[in-house]
Amino acid sequence: MAAKKSTNKKATKKHTTAAKKKYHTKTKKPAPRPKAKTKSKAKAKTKTKSKAKPSTKSKAKPKTKSKTKAAAKKTKPKAGAKAKRALANVPDRKPIPAGPSARSEASGSKILPREFLLDLAKAVRRAVRPVINSLKGREVVGQAQSGDATFELDVIAEKALLTFLKRARRSVAYYSEDSGYTTFASGHPQNLLIIDPIDGTRAAKSGFEGCVISICSTRVIERPTYADVDNALVMEIMGNRTFYAERGKGTKLYVDGHQRKFTLSENTDLEQLTWSMTVPARPAELIFPVAARLMDLSSLKGGFFSCNTTSYSLTRLVTNQLAACIDFANRFHRDIKDLVIDQFINAGRGNVVGVCPYDFAAGLLVAHEAGCIATDAYGDTLEDVLLLDSTVSNHRSIIAAGNPALYEKLFGYFDTRIKQYEDLFKRRAAASAN
Repeated sequence: MAAKKSTNKKATKKHTTAAKKKYHTKTKKPAPRPKAKTKSKAKAKTKTKSKAKPSTKSKAKPKTKSKTKAAAKKTKPKAGAKAKRALANVPDRKPIPAGPSARSEASGSKILPREFLLDLAKAVRRAVRPVINSLKGREVVGQAQSGDATFELDVIAEKALLTFLKRARRSVAYYSEDSGYTTFASGHPQNLLIIDPIDGTRAAKSGFEGCVISICSTRVIERPTYADVDNALVMEIMGNRTFYAERGKGTKLYVDGHQRKFTLSENTDLEQLTWSMTVPARPAELIFPVAARLMDLSSLKGGFFSCNTTSYSLTRLVTNQLAACIDFANRFHRDIKDLVIDQFINAGRGNVVGVCPYDFAAGLLVAHEAGCIATDAYGDTLEDVLLLDSTVSNHRSIIAAGNPALYEKLFGYFDTRIKQYEDLFKRRAAASAN
């Protein structure tokens, strides 16, 4: 056995020596320059060193590649990328346009700068904040074009808006809830502002924080729609946050003037859902039976809120305070108007009141550009909503969520429940007719 082992060892040694000779013979190269010898030794010792110290020619190429990769990481996503990606994940939903609309760009005018929108919002806030803190301005003094109540606080805000725009001496026109369409240009105005000086007056007059100044702008074009909105700014009146969005360039959140990062809700569990539903002048006997099951499911571990202001609710998606906001009453009015018109008129105290363009346009752009999903209660885009029309025919519904999976669950729930109640109303009407 011992003799056999020694023979094997000799054979192995012989084989190894032969293999080494063979290897060196194959890999033998022409004699390199004297300097290269030092480098080849370094290469033989460790692979890591050879990567760290490549030759001058190979050095330039990896540097260029690494710079390109670093630049790619720093480069921001293209126009509306977040919102586009989010909508792409939702079946049968049209993506929102990335960047300004062709009609808006064709006007030749520049978009209004963020600083102008910011100064305007600050001027309104300076005027109304002391009144809100003193719990004044609660008196109802009139009625807006939409049929909504106008409070004394709304009048103070409109005056501040008017004063600022007069002093600004810009070629702009504006459209607001109480003033309608007004222009400050002797000639043809270049830009159009869609403003709700106080979105959430009911909260404001009671001293609650759920109120914002809602401003968006577009170029002056014929029959502008939400798709033509260039940029938007929503400022908290009682808080310290400001949201700015530019179509195709994303949303920015500022706290006390300093930009902050934000994260949307990733929750998809309806039991842990935090959400809001708009209630004012929506028939309670229609909206609450539809939402009842979801309210019961989410109110313990999640939370149900009636914020009663659309732009405030939409911006809460960006702060992750809410995962969804809902306003579906208008779908009943569109689907079975003859059967529910009395309920709407009763809830609106003689008028059909719904969500108007100045209520949601700014908040919607902020939410869309942040990556949220928002459609009407049919699952259709809101791009075609006319900005200068507050009539009932232009009222819309909204289902908005912080992520596509949650949106699909909510849309499925409300779509099913609304259809069930509409069928019930139809059957009742048919039975009473017989």
